[in-house]
Amino acid sequence: MTPKELTLTQPALIRRISALETLQGSVVSPLNRVELMSSDEYEVFILEWIFGYLDKKYTKTRSFAGAGDKGRDVVGYYGDGKIDIYQCKHYDTKIAPTTLYPELGKLCYYTFENHYPIPQSYYIVAPKGCGSTILDMIDNPSMINQKLIDNWDDYCSKKITKKADILLDDKLRKYIIDFDFSIIKDLAPHEIIDQHKATEYHILRFGGGIKKYRDLIPIPEMVIQPREQNYTGLLFEVYAQELNTRIDKVEDLKSFDRYFTHFNTQRNSFYSAESLEKFSRENFPEALPSPFEELMDDAYSVVDTTLELHSSESGFKRSLLAAQEIKRQTFASNPLSTEMRPLDKDGLCNHLANDNRIKWIVP
Repeated sequence: MTPKELTLTQPALIRRISALETLQGSVVSPLNRVELMSSDEYEVFILEWIFGYLDKKYTKTRSFAGAGDKGRDVVGYYGDGKIDIYQCKHYDTKIAPTTLYPELGKLCYYTFENHYPIPQSYYIVAPKGCGSTILDMIDNPSMINQKLIDNWDDYCSKKITKKADILLDDKLRKYIIDFDFSIIKDLAPHEIIDQHKATEYHILRFGGGIKKYRDLIPIPEMVIQPREQNYTGLLFEVYAQELNTRIDKVEDLKSFDRYFTHFNTQRNSFYSAESLEKFSRENFPEALPSPFEELMDDAYSVVDTTLELHSSESGFKRSLLAAQEIKRQTFASNPLSTEMRPLDKDGLCNHLANDNRIKWIVP
Protein backbone atom coordinates (compact mmCIF):
# COMPACT_ATOMS: atom_id res chain seq x y z
CA MET A 1 0.00 0.00 0.00
CA THR A 2 1.38 3.39 -0.95
CA PRO A 3 1.63 5.73 2.04
CA LYS A 4 -0.77 8.63 1.90
CA GLU A 5 0.97 11.89 1.21
CA LEU A 6 0.28 14.57 3.79
CA THR A 7 0.24 18.26 3.03
CA LEU A 8 2.08 20.15 5.78
CA THR A 9 1.09 23.66 6.72
CA GLN A 10 3.68 25.91 8.25
CA PRO A 11 2.59 27.01 11.75
CA ALA A 12 1.72 30.68 11.91
CA LEU A 13 2.94 32.90 14.70
CA ILE A 14 0.09 35.33 15.35
CA ARG A 15 1.12 36.83 18.67
CA ARG A 16 3.92 39.01 19.92
CA ILE A 17 7.16 37.47 21.19
CA SER A 18 8.62 38.75 24.44
CA ALA A 19 12.35 39.07 25.03
CA LEU A 20 12.02 36.76 28.02
CA GLU A 21 10.38 34.09 25.90
CA THR A 22 13.29 34.08 23.43
CA LEU A 23 15.58 33.28 26.35
CA GLN A 24 13.44 30.80 28.26
CA GLY A 25 11.10 29.28 25.66
CA SER A 26 7.38 28.76 26.15
CA VAL A 27 5.94 29.19 29.61
CA VAL A 28 5.29 25.89 31.38
CA SER A 29 2.37 26.00 33.82
CA PRO A 30 2.99 25.03 37.47
CA LEU A 31 0.72 21.99 37.03
CA ASN A 32 2.75 20.74 34.07
CA ARG A 33 5.99 21.45 35.91
CA VAL A 34 4.90 19.27 38.79
CA GLU A 35 3.92 16.47 36.42
CA LEU A 36 7.34 16.65 34.74
CA MET A 37 9.35 16.62 37.97
CA SER A 38 11.81 13.82 38.59
CA SER A 39 11.55 11.84 41.80
CA ASP A 40 14.28 13.95 43.44
CA GLU A 41 12.71 17.24 42.31
CA TYR A 42 9.31 16.16 43.57
CA GLU A 43 10.79 15.23 46.94
CA VAL A 44 12.24 18.75 47.30
CA PHE A 45 8.92 20.28 46.17
CA ILE A 46 7.09 18.29 48.86
CA LEU A 47 9.63 19.36 51.49
CA GLU A 48 9.01 23.00 50.52
CA TRP A 49 5.28 22.42 50.92
CA ILE A 50 5.78 20.71 54.30
CA PHE A 51 8.04 23.37 55.80
CA GLY A 52 6.29 26.33 54.21
CA TYR A 53 2.64 25.28 54.57
CA LEU A 54 1.95 22.22 56.71
CA ASP A 55 4.12 23.43 59.58
CA LYS A 56 1.70 26.33 60.02
CA LYS A 57 -1.35 24.06 60.05
CA TYR A 58 -0.20 21.66 62.77
CA THR A 59 1.46 21.75 66.17
CA LYS A 60 4.29 19.85 64.50
CA THR A 61 4.98 17.79 61.40
CA ARG A 62 7.25 14.80 60.95
CA SER A 63 8.48 12.93 57.89
CA PHE A 64 8.71 9.12 57.98
CA ALA A 65 9.40 8.66 54.27
CA GLY A 66 11.62 5.70 53.42
CA ALA A 67 12.01 2.15 54.68
CA GLY A 68 9.94 1.44 57.77
CA ASP A 69 7.56 4.34 57.30
CA LYS A 70 4.62 2.10 58.26
CA GLY A 71 2.47 3.80 55.64
CA ARG A 72 3.21 7.31 56.89
CA ASP A 73 5.24 9.55 54.61
CA VAL A 74 4.28 12.73 56.48
CA VAL A 75 2.33 13.10 59.71
CA GLY A 76 0.74 16.31 60.95
CA TYR A 77 0.12 16.40 64.71
CA TYR A 78 -2.69 18.35 66.38
CA GLY A 79 -2.36 19.68 69.90
CA ASP A 80 -4.78 17.08 71.27
CA GLY A 81 -2.73 14.13 69.96
CA LYS A 82 -4.83 13.50 66.85
CA ILE A 83 -3.04 13.21 63.52
CA ASP A 84 -3.37 13.52 59.76
CA ILE A 85 -1.32 11.34 57.42
CA TYR A 86 -0.03 12.37 54.00
CA GLN A 87 1.01 9.58 51.65
CA CYS A 88 3.34 11.36 49.22
CA LYS A 89 4.67 9.25 46.38
CA HIS A 90 6.23 10.01 43.01
CA TYR A 91 4.64 7.98 40.23
CA ASP A 92 4.87 8.45 36.47
CA THR A 93 1.15 7.78 36.05
CA LYS A 94 -2.04 8.46 37.95
CA ILE A 95 -2.42 6.32 41.06
CA ALA A 96 -4.26 3.05 40.46
CA PRO A 97 -5.85 0.74 43.05
CA THR A 98 -2.98 -1.76 42.81
CA THR A 99 -0.61 1.03 43.90
CA LEU A 100 -2.82 2.11 46.77
CA TYR A 101 -3.71 -1.30 48.24
CA PRO A 102 -0.32 -1.85 49.92
CA GLU A 103 -0.48 1.60 51.53
CA LEU A 104 -4.01 1.05 52.81
CA GLY A 105 -2.87 -2.36 54.04
CA LYS A 106 -0.14 -0.69 56.11
CA LEU A 107 -2.63 1.87 57.42
CA CYS A 108 -4.99 -0.86 58.62
CA TYR A 109 -2.31 -3.19 59.99
CA TYR A 110 -0.32 -0.58 61.95
CA THR A 111 -3.39 1.10 63.44
CA PHE A 112 -4.73 -2.37 64.30
CA GLU A 113 -1.44 -3.02 66.14
CA ASN A 114 -1.66 0.42 67.80
CA HIS A 115 1.60 1.70 66.32
CA TYR A 116 -0.17 5.00 65.74
CA PRO A 117 -3.78 6.26 66.00
CA ILE A 118 -6.25 6.21 63.14
CA PRO A 119 -5.76 9.57 61.43
CA GLN A 120 -8.48 12.18 61.11
CA SER A 121 -7.65 12.34 57.41
CA TYR A 122 -5.42 10.27 55.13
CA TYR A 123 -4.32 12.31 52.12
CA ILE A 124 -3.02 10.84 48.86
CA VAL A 125 -0.45 13.14 47.27
CA ALA A 126 1.12 12.39 43.87
CA PRO A 127 2.36 14.51 40.91
CA LYS A 128 -0.33 13.27 38.53
CA GLY A 129 -3.03 12.67 41.11
CA CYS A 130 -5.38 9.72 41.38
CA GLY A 131 -6.94 7.76 38.55
CA SER A 132 -10.69 7.61 38.06
CA THR A 133 -11.04 4.26 39.87
CA ILE A 134 -9.39 5.61 43.01
CA LEU A 135 -11.51 8.75 42.87
CA ASP A 136 -14.64 6.55 42.63
CA MET A 137 -13.45 4.62 45.69
CA ILE A 138 -12.88 7.87 47.61
CA ASP A 139 -16.38 9.04 46.70
CA ASN A 140 -17.79 5.67 47.81
CA PRO A 141 -15.52 4.67 50.73
CA SER A 142 -17.66 1.70 51.78
CA MET A 143 -16.49 -0.16 48.65
CA ILE A 144 -12.85 0.00 49.82
CA ASN A 145 -13.28 -2.44 52.70
CA GLN A 146 -14.14 -5.51 50.61
CA LYS A 147 -11.77 -4.57 47.78
CA LEU A 148 -8.85 -4.42 50.21
CA ILE A 149 -9.77 -7.81 51.65
CA ASP A 150 -10.16 -9.33 48.17
CA ASN A 151 -6.73 -8.03 47.12
CA TRP A 152 -4.87 -8.65 50.39
CA ASP A 153 -2.98 -11.78 49.36
CA ASP A 154 -1.87 -10.32 46.02
CA TYR A 155 -0.92 -6.78 47.04
CA CYS A 156 -0.63 -6.49 50.81
CA SER A 157 0.51 -9.59 52.72
CA LYS A 158 4.13 -9.46 51.52
CA LYS A 159 4.41 -5.63 51.43
CA ILE A 160 3.40 -4.60 54.94
CA THR A 161 6.78 -5.45 56.45
CA LYS A 162 9.91 -7.24 55.28
CA LYS A 163 10.07 -9.27 58.46
CA ALA A 164 7.12 -11.56 57.73
CA ASP A 165 4.03 -12.09 55.60
CA ILE A 166 0.97 -10.50 57.22
CA LEU A 167 -1.86 -13.01 56.93
CA LEU A 168 -5.44 -11.88 57.01
CA ASP A 169 -6.70 -13.66 60.15
CA ASP A 170 -10.21 -13.25 61.52
CA LYS A 171 -9.38 -10.34 63.85
CA LEU A 172 -7.60 -8.31 61.19
CA ARG A 173 -10.29 -9.13 58.63
CA LYS A 174 -13.03 -7.85 60.96
CA TYR A 175 -10.95 -4.74 61.69
CA ILE A 176 -10.75 -3.97 57.96
CA ILE A 177 -14.44 -4.67 57.43
CA ASP A 178 -15.29 -2.16 60.20
CA PHE A 179 -12.66 0.41 59.19
CA ASP A 180 -14.01 3.84 58.23
CA PHE A 181 -12.34 4.61 54.92
CA SER A 182 -14.08 7.97 54.60
CA ILE A 183 -10.84 9.39 56.01
CA ILE A 184 -9.17 8.73 52.61
CA LYS A 185 -8.90 11.94 50.59
CA ASP A 186 -7.30 12.97 47.34
CA LEU A 187 -5.10 16.04 47.51
CA ALA A 188 -4.89 16.89 43.82
CA PRO A 189 -1.76 18.45 42.28
CA HIS A 190 -3.46 21.81 41.72
CA GLU A 191 -4.43 21.91 45.42
CA ILE A 192 -0.83 21.26 46.48
CA ILE A 193 0.30 24.06 44.15
CA ASP A 194 -2.29 26.44 45.64
CA GLN A 195 -1.02 25.62 49.13
CA HIS A 196 2.58 25.94 47.94
CA LYS A 197 1.74 29.53 46.92
CA ALA A 198 1.59 30.40 50.61
CA THR A 199 5.24 29.42 51.05
CA GLU A 200 8.37 31.49 50.54
CA TYR A 201 9.59 28.92 48.02
CA HIS A 202 6.86 29.44 45.44
CA ILE A 203 8.31 32.39 43.53
CA LEU A 204 11.66 30.74 42.89
CA ARG A 205 10.05 27.49 41.80
CA PHE A 206 7.17 28.79 39.69
CA GLY A 207 7.68 32.56 39.35
CA GLY A 208 4.63 34.80 39.50
CA GLY A 209 5.90 37.89 41.32
CA ILE A 210 6.03 38.94 44.93
CA LYS A 211 3.52 37.69 47.48
CA LYS A 212 3.89 40.40 50.11
CA TYR A 213 4.20 44.11 49.46
CA ARG A 214 6.70 46.30 51.19
CA ASP A 215 5.72 47.91 54.47
CA LEU A 216 5.95 51.62 55.10
CA ILE A 217 9.56 52.60 55.67
CA PRO A 218 9.99 53.32 59.39
CA ILE A 219 11.16 56.71 60.61
CA PRO A 220 14.36 56.54 62.69
CA GLU A 221 13.98 57.04 66.41
CA MET A 222 15.59 60.12 67.92
CA VAL A 223 18.10 57.99 69.82
CA ILE A 224 20.69 56.18 67.68
CA GLN A 225 20.14 52.45 68.07
CA PRO A 226 22.94 49.98 68.92
CA ARG A 227 22.77 48.45 65.41
CA GLU A 228 23.61 51.89 63.94
CA GLN A 229 26.77 52.57 65.92
CA ASN A 230 29.29 51.73 63.21
CA TYR A 231 28.09 53.83 60.30
CA THR A 232 27.01 56.78 62.44
CA GLY A 233 30.42 56.78 64.12
CA LEU A 234 32.11 56.87 60.70
CA LEU A 235 29.88 59.76 59.67
CA PHE A 236 30.86 61.69 62.81
CA GLU A 237 34.51 61.22 61.79
CA VAL A 238 33.70 62.55 58.30
CA TYR A 239 32.04 65.66 59.70
CA ALA A 240 34.86 66.21 62.19
CA GLN A 241 37.40 66.10 59.36
CA GLU A 242 35.35 68.48 57.24
CA LEU A 243 34.67 70.97 60.04
CA ASN A 244 38.01 70.56 61.77
CA THR A 245 36.25 70.18 65.10
CA ARG A 246 35.33 67.30 67.38
CA ILE A 247 32.00 65.59 66.58
CA ASP A 248 30.99 62.83 68.96
CA LYS A 249 27.20 62.96 68.96
CA VAL A 250 24.19 64.30 67.10
CA GLU A 251 23.96 67.36 69.33
CA ASP A 252 27.40 68.46 68.11
CA LEU A 253 25.97 68.80 64.57
CA LYS A 254 22.93 70.93 65.34
CA SER A 255 24.74 74.20 64.70
CA PHE A 256 25.92 72.98 61.29
CA ASP A 257 22.75 72.80 59.19
CA ARG A 258 24.25 71.16 56.11
CA TYR A 259 25.82 68.29 57.98
CA PHE A 260 22.95 67.88 60.43
CA THR A 261 20.57 67.51 57.46
CA HIS A 262 22.97 65.13 55.73
CA PHE A 263 23.23 62.98 58.85
CA ASN A 264 19.45 62.67 59.21
CA THR A 265 19.12 61.76 55.52
CA GLN A 266 21.72 59.03 55.98
CA ARG A 267 19.82 57.59 58.91
CA ASN A 268 16.62 57.62 56.83
CA SER A 269 18.45 55.82 54.06
CA PHE A 270 19.81 53.20 56.45
CA TYR A 271 16.27 52.44 57.66
CA SER A 272 15.02 52.40 54.08
CA ALA A 273 17.58 49.80 53.02
CA GLU A 274 16.76 47.85 56.18
CA SER A 275 13.12 47.71 55.11
CA LEU A 276 14.26 46.45 51.69
CA GLU A 277 16.14 43.64 53.43
CA LYS A 278 12.96 42.72 55.33
CA PHE A 279 11.01 42.78 52.07
CA SER A 280 13.59 40.40 50.60
CA ARG A 281 13.28 37.97 53.51
CA GLU A 282 9.49 37.96 53.30
CA ASN A 283 9.32 37.28 49.57
CA PHE A 284 12.26 35.04 48.84
CA PRO A 285 13.50 31.89 50.54
CA GLU A 286 16.87 31.90 52.19
CA ALA A 287 19.52 31.38 49.59
CA LEU A 288 23.27 31.71 49.29
CA PRO A 289 23.45 34.57 48.68
CA SER A 290 20.04 36.06 49.42
CA PRO A 291 18.82 38.76 47.01
CA PHE A 292 19.72 41.48 49.52
CA GLU A 293 23.18 40.01 50.18
CA GLU A 294 23.77 39.85 46.44
CA LEU A 295 22.66 43.46 46.18
CA MET A 296 25.12 44.42 48.92
CA ASP A 297 27.95 42.64 47.08
CA ASP A 298 27.10 44.42 43.82
CA ALA A 299 26.91 47.75 45.65
CA TYR A 300 30.26 47.11 47.27
CA SER A 301 31.97 46.56 43.93
CA VAL A 302 30.63 49.94 42.74
CA VAL A 303 31.38 51.87 45.93
CA ASP A 304 34.83 50.37 46.48
CA THR A 305 35.94 51.32 42.96
CA THR A 306 34.56 54.84 43.38
CA LEU A 307 36.33 55.36 46.70
CA GLU A 308 39.59 54.08 45.26
CA LEU A 309 39.37 56.47 42.32
CA HIS A 310 38.84 59.40 44.69
CA SER A 311 41.24 58.46 47.47
CA SER A 312 42.69 62.00 47.56
CA GLU A 313 39.33 63.59 48.38
CA SER A 314 37.96 64.26 51.85
CA GLY A 315 35.80 61.65 53.55
CA PHE A 316 32.68 63.75 53.06
CA LYS A 317 33.35 64.26 49.36
CA ARG A 318 34.06 60.54 48.90
CA SER A 319 30.73 59.64 50.58
CA LEU A 320 28.88 62.00 48.22
CA LEU A 321 30.65 60.59 45.16
CA ALA A 322 29.88 57.00 46.24
CA ALA A 323 26.19 57.87 46.74
CA GLN A 324 26.11 59.59 43.34
CA GLU A 325 27.63 56.59 41.58
CA ILE A 326 25.46 53.95 43.23
CA LYS A 327 22.31 55.87 42.29
CA ARG A 328 23.27 55.46 38.65
CA GLN A 329 23.09 51.68 38.97
CA THR A 330 19.89 49.81 38.06
CA PHE A 331 20.87 46.40 39.52
CA ALA A 332 18.55 45.00 36.85
CA SER A 333 19.48 41.36 37.40
CA ASN A 334 18.49 41.46 41.06
CA PRO A 335 14.87 40.50 41.94
CA LEU A 336 14.72 43.52 44.26
CA SER A 337 15.52 45.99 41.48
CA THR A 338 11.90 46.93 40.70
CA GLU A 339 11.31 47.82 44.36
CA MET A 340 14.45 49.92 44.88
CA ARG A 341 14.25 53.64 45.59
CA PRO A 342 17.11 56.17 45.48
CA LEU A 343 17.03 56.27 49.28
CA ASP A 344 17.60 52.52 49.37
CA LYS A 345 20.75 52.94 47.31
CA ASP A 346 22.07 55.57 49.71
CA GLY A 347 21.22 53.12 52.47
CA LEU A 348 23.30 50.37 50.88
CA CYS A 349 26.37 52.61 51.30
CA ASN A 350 25.59 53.05 54.98
CA HIS A 351 24.98 49.32 55.46
CA LEU A 352 28.37 48.64 53.87
CA ALA A 353 29.94 51.12 56.28
CA ASN A 354 28.02 49.61 59.19
CA ASP A 355 29.42 46.17 58.25
CA ASN A 356 32.97 47.63 58.18
CA ARG A 357 33.33 46.85 54.47
CA ILE A 358 34.09 50.46 53.50
CA LYS A 359 35.48 53.58 55.17
CA TRP A 360 34.97 57.15 54.02
CA ILE A 361 38.28 58.49 55.32
CA VAL A 362 41.48 57.04 53.89
CA PRO A 363 43.57 55.69 56.80
